[in-house]
Amino acid sequence: MLILSGTLLPLDTAPAWMRAVASVNSINWVVQAERALLDGELCAIPVLWGWIAALALAAVGVLIGVRTIRKSD
Repeated sequence: MLILSGTLLPLDTAPAWMRAVASVNSINWVVQAERALLDGELCAIPVLWGWIAALALAAVGVLIGVRTIRKSD
């Protein structure tokens, strides 16, 4: 997931299939939002998508965590 998010390697020169897979990777949206924020673009569209992706990942993580804890009791 990290390689396909553009965190470790830039996706600008990546093959087309890798860019296509990265476009549906929610971590990629968070990374793009971070880059936009570092560039000073506070109201950019990637920032909005990054927030949505981060909140969705957090919600899924909480649901999986709660379910796992409940099963262990």
